[in-house]
Parts: sequence; structure tokens; C-alpha cells
Amino acid sequence: MDDTVFDYIIAGAGSAGCTVAERLSRDRNVTVCVLEAGGSDDSPIIRTPMLLQFAVTGEAFNWGYWTEKQKNLNDRELCWPRGKTLGGSSSINAMHYMRGARQNFDEWEQTYGAEGWGWKNALPAFKEVQNQTRGGDDLHGTGGPLWVQDINDLSPLTEAFFKAGDQLQYRRNGDFNGPEQEGFGPYQVTQRGNKRCSAADAFLRPALERDNCTVTTQAMVQRVIIENGRATGVEVDIDGERKTFTARKEVILSGGAINSPQTLLLSGIGPANELRDDGVSVEHDLPGVGKNLQDHLDITAQLWTKSALSIGNSLRSMPSHLYMVARWAMRGDGPFTNNPVQGGAFIKSAFAEDLPDLQLVFIPAISNPHGIEKAWGHGVTLHVCQLYPKSRGEIRLKTTNPSDHPLIQPNYLDDEFDLDVMVDGLAKAREILDSPAFDFDRKAERFPGPEVQTRAQLADDIRARAETLYHPTSTCAMGSGELSVTDSRCRVKGINGLRVVDASVMPRLVGGNTNAPTIMIATRAAQMIAEDNA
Repeated sequence: MDDTVFDYIIAGAGSAGCTVAERLSRDRNVTVCVLEAGGSDDSPIIRTPMLLQFAVTGEAFNWGYWTEKQKNLNDRELCWPRGKTLGGSSSINAMHYMRGARQNFDEWEQTYGAEGWGWKNALPAFKEVQNQTRGGDDLHGTGGPLWVQDINDLSPLTEAFFKAGDQLQYRRNGDFNGPEQEGFGPYQVTQRGNKRCSAADAFLRPALERDNCTVTTQAMVQRVIIENGRATGVEVDIDGERKTFTARKEVILSGGAINSPQTLLLSGIGPANELRDDGVSVEHDLPGVGKNLQDHLDITAQLWTKSALSIGNSLRSMPSHLYMVARWAMRGDGPFTNNPVQGGAFIKSAFAEDLPDLQLVFIPAISNPHGIEKAWGHGVTLHVCQLYPKSRGEIRLKTTNPSDHPLIQPNYLDDEFDLDVMVDGLAKAREILDSPAFDFDRKAERFPGPEVQTRAQLADDIRARAETLYHPTSTCAMGSGELSVTDSRCRVKGINGLRVVDASVMPRLVGGNTNAPTIMIATRAAQMIAEDNA
């Protein structure tokens, strides 16, 4: 057999690519090749939940993207970590299993023309791949490869966060993926026992046990090869050597909201005028490629605490840290296997309509952005993000070298409505941490700080500190809209044999974390691919 000719070539071994590979390789009459620009995920840093911040910041697992200067965020360039390893961002994320609101998927279908992607179609796909350790019901599946479980031991400070919600008359919610999203409660996580359950664990490894599926790491896709309006393969750089891989049936881009549009643009598929300006020969004029970029902007409120109850670095915590490390090293269990990002809430801002428009993430620790600068001392961090931003950005080429990062322009707070919602969210987060539930351990406010009092000062604080919550989407949106790139079967419009399957095809950002919806998209899209090529 020619080791460069396959039925299906999947560019990207992230959440979507791993899922598509598993589904397509069930047919033993086809061959599947997965190309991943990063390396192996065989690392305790990825496997161990408490080492989350090292997975996010580890250069070995991360593309290390930075945005353009954000004019509405004091001209700051923001760090955008994205997974560059088997499992993609599911190997470095906080492991929260969150689908979003069911109305989000109906909106995809009814407003954006993504036919067949409403909740009645999305739910069976969510359930099919899920192994909900609480048991199955109308909304949850068991027996699937993606494990979803409770966090083992919640910190007393996380319990204080729930109590603060009670005191402020918010409802409790034990299942954010249940009948209603609104309320305070614990997150569930994609872990299998004491270890992370990434998309590589859940989907790719079972696929690789079949002789018709292969994966090549350190393989950087340069462009899609187009012949007579059809994708016939990809050009790949493997350890400095250029090779051409041929696809007998289809090429599937699963690089995510940054890499997939970048690959299309490098292949001559995108806005014709921009491609010509960038020095790229136009294969197909498709104006929406790289446009419609959406992301969740996030801000934190933080407290310093009196005790060493929180996860933190200090002389007081040194004995417990030594114990945790020793137990993890010798037995593979203990606090090191516990997810540090524990409590959450979905609440409404003063500007909300029917759905909660703010998501809260509580960590019983002092946290600095992305964990790049290590935090010392003890405290708590409460993240709040706006779920449905109106601002839109774009991905564009900086150069025609595929190894160069593209231009990332989120245009955060470009719509003033977004700042209004964020200000209200930060005020609510501060109110929660100022509730009597934290009186027993509160020492002082770290952020936004006692000098910040007015709404104008809160807005200034957001401009100075806000960061991404790691949920970029929609740069190859599906549906019938003016900027849609793919149809409702994830096929790139105007090019045969080419699909995009990842978070970039979401017509609109969901109200929650994006990993579970991306896996749902890949589950349904893989079925469509198999049907269309039967």
C-alpha cells in the first residue's frame, strides 16, 4: 500500500479530528489518516488534573498564539492558548463538560440556516458518546467513550461559593446539562477516574487499534490541494520534508477556529481581494472564511484569604504539597488527581433576556492569567464571562508561510453592549465574594480592589485585566448566512471533497464551554460523511 494515499485525510487530532477518525474507521473498507502538527500527549502534565496550569502553559502542548492589540482593552495583546498535541485543546483544557443551552442549537437551525442541527438532533449525539457516571436518563447517555464524572472532593471554599449563591437568592443547580442551565452548582468533568479523559483517550486510541486508521504527529499541513474544483489531498511538512498525501474520498479540516480558516486561506479559499493582497492565488472566492470570529471574554474577582484552606503556594502549604506529590507519585491518587476548577454558575445580567448570559467559574485559589505568572499566597478566584457577545472579529493571514501564526483579531468590546454586560457581571462577582459566606476566611479583596467603586472604574478594570476564556468559534460558520463557509453537512461551499469539522463551523457561540459541543458536531458530521460516501 502507498503510505500517502488514504480514503480520508483528517487535518488535526483535536477534539473533532479524534472523534471523526473513530467514527469513520469503524468501516473496515476505508482507510483514515490523521495528521497532527503537534506531538504526543503521553505526559503526566496532561493526564493529571491538578497540573492543569502547566498543561495550559507548556510550550510542548500549546500553539502559543497571541492576538493583535485590542483597542478596547488598553491596546493589550492577549495570550490565546490552544492545544498542539494529540487531543488538541481537550488535552490542556479545564475538562468541564458543558453543552450550552438547548436553545443555542435551535437558534443555529432557525436563525442561521444550519438545517438539522437543532436540539432534537444534537441531543442524541451528545448522549451517544457520553458515559455519564451518575447514570443515564432522557438527557444523559452511558456506555460511550467520553467519561463524564463529578469532581471527587470539593474544597470548603467551593462550598462557601454555593452558600453565597443561596444568600443572594440564586437557585441551586446540580446539573448544568439538565433541564435548566441557570443556578449555582459543581461542574462535571471529562475524567476517567483519576485521569483526564481527552478526545485522544476517548476516540483516537480506540481508532488506532484498527488497522485502517493511522496518525502522524509533527505533521504540519501546508495547504489543501485543489484540482478542478475538488480537494484531492494535502501538502504536509513532516520534520522539514514536504510530502503530498492523497485523499480518495475527502479531506477534512479539524484544526479549530484558528487553524482551519488559516489552512483554507493558504489554499486559496477565502475572500478573493484579501487573498490577492496577501499574494495567494485564488482557487475559490468565499468571503466568510476567517470572519465571524467569536469568543468569551472573561474577568475575575479575587480575595486573599486568612487560612491555607485554598490551593496555594506558601510556607504553610509546603507539608501538604509534599504529601500530595508523594501520594500521587507512589499511588497515583490523592488531591493531585482532583480538578482545581470546581464550582460554577449561570446567572442573568441586567441585560439578559430569556437565557442566563453570564457564566461563573470558581477556583479555590489565587489565579493569574493562564498561569503564566505563578501566584503566591492563598485566596479564591471567581471568573465571570459574557456568554453571548455581539462583537465579531476575524482570522487573516500575516504571511503565506504556514508555520507563521495568522493574524488574530477578536475585536473584543467592539460593540459597547458587551462592555455593559461585563461591567454588570464583574459587579455581581464581587457581590458574591463579599457575601457573608466568605466572612470566615476573607482577608482582603485583591481584584478589582477597594479603590474600584463606580461603574466607570469597573469598566476601566475590565479594559486593563480581561482575558479570553478559551472559546474561539465560528470562523468557518455553517448555514445559509452571508458569511457562511460550510453548508449544513459541513461541506466547504464551492469545493467538492472538502469539509471543515470543528468549533469553527458553529454559526454562533454557545452559552457555555465549547469542547462538548465540538465533539457533538464531529459525531454528527462523521455520520454525514459516511452516509455521503457510502
